[in-house]
Amino acid sequence: MRAGRILRWSIITCGAVFCLAGFWALNALRLNINASDSMPDHAYVMWAWPKLIWRGAVIAADPPEAYAGRFEGLYFTKRVEGLPGDRIFHVGNAVCIEARCFPLAIRDGEVFDAPLPEGLIPPGSYAAFGTSDDSLDSRYATVGLFPRDRIRAVGFGTDLIPEWKELKAWLDARGY
Repeated sequence: MRAGRILRWSIITCGAVFCLAGFWALNALRLNINASDSMPDHAYVMWAWPKLIWRGAVIAADPPEAYAGRFEGLYFTKRVEGLPGDRIFHVGNAVCIEARCFPLAIRDGEVFDAPLPEGLIPPGSYAAFGTSDDSLDSRYATVGLFPRDRIRAVGFGTDLIPEWKELKAWLDARGY
């Protein structure tokens, strides 16, 4: 009798955990496909809750005000390199956070845009960067730091999903 009762409660518990995990996944998980060269992975597994942000996490954030019209409906997907309290400084034509530097892009012999100002990252803000030298990210003042309230999801990269060009070719071949 006791074994049957334990089995029944085990099944109920597993079912409840499965349902809660499924509800969370349907409600909070998303898959962002990478359509640029500014980040290395093909896709990013992201969740909207809980928003635990760590150095190395990938964030999906609303575009900065300066680029809101150009990137309407899209998210800036970048890797967090600077946390609140980290020091921002410049070395030559690079913006540095702690010991890592990100070179500014040079266009027509000039720096593309003004660099992120030096100082400490304030509470509730994060410096996030792409991996290519010409990535539009926190190294520039017009993008700046990403406030926590503009970060929509956090997660990590994966290459288990084919590159977006392969997905598009597959869909085009099927008439979608």
